[in-house]
Amino acid sequence: MAETVARRTGEVPDEVELVSPERLIYFSDAVIAIAITLLALELPVPHGEVHGNEGVVDFLREHLTEYVAFLISFTAVALHWLFHQRLFRYVKGLTGGAIHWNLAWLLVIVIMPFATKLLTSEADAFQVQFIVYAASQALAGLFLWRAFSTVRRAGLLRDNTPPAAITHTLSWIAAIVVTFAVSIPVALVTHSASLCWALLPAVRFALRFVRPERR
Repeated sequence: MAETVARRTGEVPDEVELVSPERLIYFSDAVIAIAITLLALELPVPHGEVHGNEGVVDFLREHLTEYVAFLISFTAVALHWLFHQRLFRYVKGLTGGAIHWNLAWLLVIVIMPFATKLLTSEADAFQVQFIVYAASQALAGLFLWRAFSTVRRAGLLRDNTPPAAITHTLSWIAAIVVTFAVSIPVALVTHSASLCWALLPAVRFALRFVRPERR
């Protein structure tokens, strides 16, 4: 009831003001740092049976897939962090719903090292491996969108919030959700479904025409 009144009057209820967005931002930053660290720890390194420069080069070549997957996942996690800080820098208070959606977003973020390792494992289950990874990326974007949307609906954005910057960031999040979600059914018919991910800029560009950005 208090939140409903707040939306109509533009005032922030006291119980919402008590929840500091800074604590959520710092906590999220820490989880992101841990997730990126776990990604790096999963990188294969030459073991005792690898000798000489040629042996190391051969080892790195054999595990090129893992290194590429690391770069993709690192970029994805970095983008999620970038979008989070771009959006939540304008938040002046939090609702319980926003906190819950943010925690769901962090849950998927910490699962990404596992999803990355599963994707590059030698298990003969391409569809399962691919779907788990693509779904984690799509869900992360969806949960982040929901977290910010909950805050915005509650009228908890600062007065100086630039609408164009918010719309620009949300369009990138939407593009991530659409791109990875579309790649899932593609993976059911071809092992080249990861090529869909390269279309992310094109999907984002197309979404500008579906929902033009406010200048």
